[in-house]
Amino acid sequence: MSEDIFRIIYKSTAAHPAEVMLGQGHVARLLATARRRNQAAAVSGVLVYTGLGFFQVLEGPRTGVQPIFESILVDRRHHTLAVIEMDVAAERRFSGWSMGFLGTTRELDDRLNGTGLGTGGGPESLDQLLRRTLLLLIDTPISLPWLGARGGIEDGLGAALAHRF
Repeated sequence: MSEDIFRIIYKSTAAHPAEVMLGQGHVARLLATARRRNQAAAVSGVLVYTGLGFFQVLEGPRTGVQPIFESILVDRRHHTLAVIEMDVAAERRFSGWSMGFLGTTRELDDRLNGTGLGTGGGPESLDQLLRRTLLLLIDTPISLPWLGARGGIEDGLGAALAHRF
């Protein structure tokens, strides 16, 4: 029996402006390290960099994903990390992508992806990466704590939200 796929999705705020994150090579080094580490741990995923922050998906065996995520938690290149999903998944969404990258421009994507995208490596691969990322966002259930239900329990809103979902 194969090991379950464990998935973590989070977003965070970049520690420095885009000029620093890109100009000093923080994002490029982050990707190079992630691709090596993920490949060794059989972890796949995508990193989205907006210029202001990050959105990342990690998926693979829990024994691979968990230590990687723990190192991400202490990385000083970002802060204010919010977990969107942490659960077992039915299937990988980014199989073959040790760490795909989507940035603020197509030129940035091309420069930082190189051959790290997977088997295709061309424009179709970037389109596929974007499509998979967007579909995952749409399909990801938002849990009640992320809807602010804990704060609304005292005023009855939490119970109302719980009945809707």
